[in-house]
Amino acid sequence: MKNIKSILIMAKNLFFYEWSEKRVIMGFLVGMVTPFYWLKNFLNYAVSTGEPVNILEAFLVIEHEGGSILFLTLGWLLVVSDAPFVNGNTYYSLYRTKKRSWNSAMVCYIFVQAAFYTILSALPAVLISLPYGFKGKMWSNPVYMLSLDIEQGPGAEYGISFLHQNMMRRMNVPQTFAAALLCLFLYLAVTGVILYTLSLPFGSVRGLIITFMVQIGGTGLSFLGLGKLALIRYARPGNFADYAGVHLMKPTGTMLAVVIVLVVLENLLIGRVDLGTKAS
Repeated sequence: MKNIKSILIMAKNLFFYEWSEKRVIMGFLVGMVTPFYWLKNFLNYAVSTGEPVNILEAFLVIEHEGGSILFLTLGWLLVVSDAPFVNGNTYYSLYRTKKRSWNSAMVCYIFVQAAFYTILSALPAVLISLPYGFKGKMWSNPVYMLSLDIEQGPGAEYGISFLHQNMMRRMNVPQTFAAALLCLFLYLAVTGVILYTLSLPFGSVRGLIITFMVQIGGTGLSFLGLGKLALIRYARPGNFADYAGVHLMKPTGTMLAVVIVLVVLENLLIGRVDLGTKAS
């Protein structure tokens, strides 16, 4: 119990320390501003139909756009780019606890920060949609029209699409919204843990470069038709919907398994890492 309390205190201290950094604030601003390009397109489309939309649908359409996830990830990488988060308090913390406890605190911090980033990325789309829509569980007709697999469909001239009818059949809007938040949160957390793990042996800069290449590589695989091999596809629940249902256990289970493997690897590495050399 004492060990868990120590981990939570270190995670809390790091959270407040990091929020004093301009880098973190800029990263969150990127996350909040990035969706506006697709949000503008979606709302223009909704206005052109003359029909209201569910206030949660804008985020769902944005979250399922390929480019939006990539740019949201760039903002997130800016937030956690200081991994492995060595600062003036690190040595004091290590004096009072073990390296593995410190490592657990860093992973805990990443998860908490990823939750805040996910919420603040979704919030603008919901708030700005209020004058254009309604609350409730029902899907709107404009989004239903977007879901039809029609070449040069209704959203083509507005640069948006939402070809996820299977997901719409099996889940209502609040359920889909919760699933999208969960998948995006886990994807960001996994990306942050990957960066942190790589930064332990390679340092912040090299770790960031390798993690960025992983993201770009995933996007490239999607364009090449090898999207099933890309981690980025797990950020969207619509990719795991078919006529039988929405199989959320696959993306969530896979991402949690990746985190577990990485934490085990971190615990093997942390004893051999000289944290004094990571501050630079």
